[in-house]
Amino acid sequence: MTELNRSDLEPHVQTPTEPERRAFLRNVGVAAAGFALLSRVPDATAQAAPAAAGPAPAVAPPSPAPAPQVGFGAYLDISDAGEVRIVCPQIEIGQGVYDSLPRILADELEADWPKVVVLQPFASAAFVSPVSKRQKVGGSDSIIAYADSMRHVGAAGREMLVSAAAARWGVDAASCKAREGRVLHEASGRSAGYGELARDAAKLPVPAKPRLKSPGELRLVGQRLTRKDTPLKVDGTAVYGTDVKLPGMLHAALRRTTSLHGTVKRFDAASVSARPGVVAVVPLADSVAVVADTFWHAKQAAEALDIEFDESLTRGLSSAGLSATMRRALGDDAAARQLPLTDYALTPPKRVPGNKDVVEAALATAGGRRIDVSYEVPYVAHMTQEPQVCTALITDDRCEIWAPHQQPDNAHKAAAKFTGLPMDRVRLNITFGGGGFGRKWETDVMLQALQIAKAVKGRPVKLSWTREQDVQHDFYKPAYVARYRGAVSSDGKVLAVHARLAGQSLFSFKRIPSFMPGIPDPTAIGGLIADEYDLGSRLSEFVEVGAPVPIGWWRSVALAHNGFFGESMIDELATAAGQDPYEFRKTQLARHPRAIAVLERVAKESGWGRKLGAGRGRGIAVSFGFGSICAQVAEVTVRGKSLRVDRITCAYDCGTVIDPGIVEAQLFGGIVFGLGAALAAEITLERGAVKQTNFHEHPVMRIHEIPRIDVHLVRSNATTGGVGEASVPPVAPAVANAIFAATGRRARKLPLRSAGFDVVAS
Repeated sequence: MTELNRSDLEPHVQTPTEPERRAFLRNVGVAAAGFALLSRVPDATAQAAPAAAGPAPAVAPPSPAPAPQVGFGAYLDISDAGEVRIVCPQIEIGQGVYDSLPRILADELEADWPKVVVLQPFASAAFVSPVSKRQKVGGSDSIIAYADSMRHVGAAGREMLVSAAAARWGVDAASCKAREGRVLHEASGRSAGYGELARDAAKLPVPAKPRLKSPGELRLVGQRLTRKDTPLKVDGTAVYGTDVKLPGMLHAALRRTTSLHGTVKRFDAASVSARPGVVAVVPLADSVAVVADTFWHAKQAAEALDIEFDESLTRGLSSAGLSATMRRALGDDAAARQLPLTDYALTPPKRVPGNKDVVEAALATAGGRRIDVSYEVPYVAHMTQEPQVCTALITDDRCEIWAPHQQPDNAHKAAAKFTGLPMDRVRLNITFGGGGFGRKWETDVMLQALQIAKAVKGRPVKLSWTREQDVQHDFYKPAYVARYRGAVSSDGKVLAVHARLAGQSLFSFKRIPSFMPGIPDPTAIGGLIADEYDLGSRLSEFVEVGAPVPIGWWRSVALAHNGFFGESMIDELATAAGQDPYEFRKTQLARHPRAIAVLERVAKESGWGRKLGAGRGRGIAVSFGFGSICAQVAEVTVRGKSLRVDRITCAYDCGTVIDPGIVEAQLFGGIVFGLGAALAAEITLERGAVKQTNFHEHPVMRIHEIPRIDVHLVRSNATTGGVGEASVPPVAPAVANAIFAATGRRARKLPLRSAGFDVVAS
């Protein structure tokens, strides 16, 4: 990562003045009348005002905030020289949207892709998705939410450029075609570049229903190309949150309690105010910020600060106590709330409640072919490679923020509320994010940065957390326990499954009202029993357990734990039925040919059925989520307590593929992410504080520890699904099921290291 000067930021937030650049397609709105390109709204990247003279420290003024806009913002800009600039509406946190979303637009536009420039977004109603009604990155829905809109913008632009050329030449537009940034008229041999035509095209009416390309006409979508952000990340010019550098910028470091909910009891600012570089000492709720000329000076002073915390609120909290509480809750029939499940035997399929009496009767008649098993997963931190960071500048009439944020819309609102400024006087610039996984969804670090910036008004200040603070003050993936009871008939048919989950609710913690009254939190219970399996009579229940542990979205959310629970349970049902786990799954998924195709592919590519040596085994698992299907086979070697994961084979169907390389990279990343959590990662609590402090205690996988990973894309005509999260859930159950195949012993608790296995590198 490299430091960034203010001038380097400007390509992300400003556009040269009109004589030099003709703003082309300014705005896209979705209205009842259909798609419309609005003729004139402020650019997605506005020109900064000149600096005002005065005695204040030398600092560039904030960029002017955008005026209110309708629907989408200015996605597309074409210069007189023909440079096409496309704004990506989403933050790039490694998932590839910086390339894939602009590529969709550029393909329909017939732009010359190597010459296309991609710009970062800022928080604005201009970039709200018509599908999610949000400007946010979460749920692996970036392509799902924006693809159609990007296509329509590109197609409309292409038709307007072609019409402008046809009018200039006095020919029928149907006799012209666009190709790689030019409009051609083959009959006369004439051609014109987009830069020559942009001014005329902008004056034309916007096509209400532009013709979209057929799949066979697409030149960019579906191709394996170098990502637009790859060169920036290789040469160090990609601007992450930690890279922001502004004239006169100050740095802030925190001294905070190690308790989950400690507060500042007292502190002595004078104990550090005379130290080198210290500018201010700012009290916050659970910490004190020291502001200085460099981060090192700020950090050293923060560590030396005379301070006392009140940590009494959660002093009795421990992981062992919470685990015992959740296990007791599994037996609380009165508190259990049911999640209706989809019945695919109905036409059309619909959600129906389970019948407890029918389920219990089926369980009672199964004889010896029953399972009654419990599983457990711990709290886990996000461990983004870039710790939490935010830069903020507050003046009397304006606020500007630079941050890698996963939900710019709500963060923008929170910043306006905190400062008391109108929304159009608050600007949130989005940088690249060094990993997100749900952690950069939260607004905590931004609000801290704003409090600090308010205390040093008129100068930008960058707040950077240490890794230790990042680990000990996360919004953790929740801990859960689950119990499954299942019954199988003598001929191997599943008669009934009853599943019950106990743990915290993300909806309750975040005070999100349920969108289905009376229905338990889907971010906790979703996928506890996969709807796609034919498992007879089913009952899925959640018992909410209150706990003072901060929790948040973690890559793949409910499926992160329910993938392990549910696919381990399916394997145990297969054993009870006396069937091969792969064949058993195929039988239970008979109504879903798309899932069968994925299963068959992973079985073929992994060599399922081929014998392995003693102490070696294969395990299989499937995940349904984010509009995609993922199947994985893990191959392991177990020698006593020693566990080595030798290979992971993945088959994946996400429908239409924008770039196979981006999809494969996300699948690799999700597998490594999920495998690291399955093997060794956990957060443990003792006396109300997190015991882990850094990577040595909450490890992520190193390169030499990663097994062989083979990824195979299964092509289908399904609607495009998500990619960033769906390869995480099958990893842990595939490994656990492989351990059973190798040893006959079930691993029902994560991480496997805490379950007694010594994990060795592949």
